Amino acid sequence: MAETIDISRLPEPDAVLQVEYDDIVNDIVTRASLENASPSDPSYRVALSAAYREMFLRQDSNEQARGLMLAYAKGPQLDHLGFTYYRNSDGTPVLRLDGESDDDFRARLQLSPEGLSVAGPEWAYIYHARSASSDVKAASVDSPAPVQVDVYILAQEGLPSQSLMNQVDAYLWPRRPFTDEVTVKAATLLDFTVNATLFVKPGPSGDVALETARKRLEAYIEENRKLGGHIHQSSVHWALTVEGIEHVSLDSWQDIIASKHQAPNCIGINITQGAESG
Repeated sequence: MAETIDISRLPEPDAVLQVEYDDIVNDIVTRASLENASPSDPSYRVALSAAYREMFLRQDSNEQARGLMLAYAKGPQLDHLGFTYYRNSDGTPVLRLDGESDDDFRARLQLSPEGLSVAGPEWAYIYHARSASSDVKAASVDSPAPVQVDVYILAQEGLPSQSLMNQVDAYLWPRRPFTDEVTVKAATLLDFTVNATLFVKPGPSGDVALETARKRLEAYIEENRKLGGHIHQSSVHWALTVEGIEHVSLDSWQDIIASKHQAPNCIGINITQGAESG
């Protein structure tokens, strides 16, 4: 299954040119004819203060401008973007669902142009499935035979309930092409457990290193808890190898390679501390 571009990984744009502090100072000094002024001269101190203020204003202007971009907008700003620039096929604005997070709403806004199609493309089904309820974390589509469409649902908490699947089915029904026979199905969860031994470098920060490693592993697993997600041994090693960890040993590990209607599902993280090296 093709993936949409992760716009959060794009380079941050500058709406206002960022200029080095020293360059701003030199420009002010030149414009004010202060080249011969002593650094202790009050007029020169004012120039330094003005340069600091300009540098901060440039940065603040950039942050304000980025707040109006889909990749960076949050909260009410993101709501306004959806209301102003994004539309459903009936002309109504794309609004945040009850309980929908910024990240999920942002992803739906990015998908919303797909929902304008009446031909039943894959991403249109995905957009509409995610628009049915904020409890839908992800969706994927398969067509095992002509006019047959299977829509797989991953819930925020894992397996979708029957009531959630019924809700998605009811939402998709009037939005599907007339000839499509749509079936909503639950995604398959691929359960796995991480059993890791972390060998800590000599020093007083062993407990801190273990806790930091666990948090980074949890973040990596959550990022890949999606349809078609992969959990690789090399990435688990990376997540656990934080400052203070000498090396990592994984017990009975197998990479989790999910298809587009499957999702990795971590059911346990067991981290133990090995003997200190050295």
